[in-house]
Amino acid sequence: MPPRQSRPPSVDSLLPPILSLLQPPLPNPYSAHQKCLTTTARLVSSGHLSIAQEILFSTSRELLKLGEAGSGAELGVRLVQVMGDGDVPIDDKSRASLTQLLALTPPHGPWRKKLADAAIRWSSTHGDCPTGDPALHQYVGELYYKDKSYVQAEVHLLASGKRDAAALLAEMMFDWSEKGQLDPAPYAIRGTLPFLAQHPPNILPATTFLATFLSLLSSSQSSFKAHFLASMPSQTSFSLQEIHITSSPTLNFLQLALITVQRAPAVGVSGIQARGMDGGVGREWENLVGRYRRSAGPRGWLMTKEVQEVLMEISTNVFLIPPPRGQGGGDMLQNLMGSLFGGGGGGGGGAIGSR
Repeated sequence: MPPRQSRPPSVDSLLPPILSLLQPPLPNPYSAHQKCLTTTARLVSSGHLSIAQEILFSTSRELLKLGEAGSGAELGVRLVQVMGDGDVPIDDKSRASLTQLLALTPPHGPWRKKLADAAIRWSSTHGDCPTGDPALHQYVGELYYKDKSYVQAEVHLLASGKRDAAALLAEMMFDWSEKGQLDPAPYAIRGTLPFLAQHPPNILPATTFLATFLSLLSSSQSSFKAHFLASMPSQTSFSLQEIHITSSPTLNFLQLALITVQRAPAVGVSGIQARGMDGGVGREWENLVGRYRRSAGPRGWLMTKEVQEVLMEISTNVFLIPPPRGQGGGDMLQNLMGSLFGGGGGGGGGAIGSR
């Protein structure tokens, strides 16, 4: 009698026995977790990666629904690993699977961060953006923002670079500054300069952030509204529609800095060509920085070491101005994000508008 041929594995045959372990009246999350791991390990070793992914996703989702954050998130991380092994691309379907699991993972404890970090790493190698999928960054940033985990949210909303993420970043910075009760200058710096310091500068999110942030600061719900003194047309068709004159030298500077960066030399232009006979727009940039440093004073935000490092980076890479000897080194943007109110929720010293 010939041996009976075994049927090929399928989700319909392998998933129900696992999920049955989670059914009332006596669900057994541990057994379901272990059975899922052993089943999917066999599937991966035999080359059935897509089936393993479906089983990992479904089991992770059901465990998270039961409040089993550790077991559910661990299977989610394993899912990301198998997606990487199978070269699954970042698309609407794969992204939706991960965002669904992230939404179900509770904010307390380390599990959401572990799953989010794994998802971003996978997207950085299986998508078009080496720093991670912009839409995934935006989703993770919004989750952290809703949890009031502002420092973590900031990282992802900046990394996204999307217009909607920049607008969300402005809303978050407004909330973080307690709707303008704290000095808004450092919050504006953290939402603007990182975009301008990219190579090339990322103008769209910088413009979106600053326009949205200033609009919120001048609204009726803002404690900073009285510090808006006047406004004038920007006289540009490609940047901020209005320049708002405020009592804060830093806010005034950032608006003019954004417009000046947009007039910087095109990529491929040499430093000699950019400077020309009169110093070009680079000289305008140096004059702008010098004027507002003096206006802000020695204790102003523009005089902090970390902000000066970022401005020097913009001078060198955007305006092609040779740096002074001995300049450079270190993680410039990380220093900036860590220095202005130390990554915490306060605005630093000095009266509102004085810096």
